[in-house]
Amino acid sequence: MIQPDDFARQAARPRSPPELVMSVVMLRRKRMSMRKIAAQHGLCMEGVRQILLRYSKAQSSAAADAEADAECDDGLMASVRETMPAGHPVSMDAIWTGLERWRRIDETR
Repeated sequence: MIQPDDFARQAARPRSPPELVMSVVMLRRKRMSMRKIAAQHGLCMEGVRQILLRYSKAQSSAAADAEADAECDDGLMASVRETMPAGHPVSMDAIWTGLERWRRIDETR
């Protein structure tokens, strides 16, 4: 029996346990067709495709999370989290734009 990894556990569903997900992924990595994998496991081809999609989505989300953590750890994001000082030109421009919109709405009534 193939031991499932974390991605297989994330991709698992009630009708497709982690062991089945890992088996499907391993057979696909060996270049077996989805049709043959489906026949071997008693699934439909769409079921195999859905399992592979969920597995790849779990892998890509983990990679994106790791990349986001790496960005936050190097200190580059620290300046983004800070608030703008009072009277900053960008915030003042946004305030005046909003006030002008409200004034136009009031004039049309």
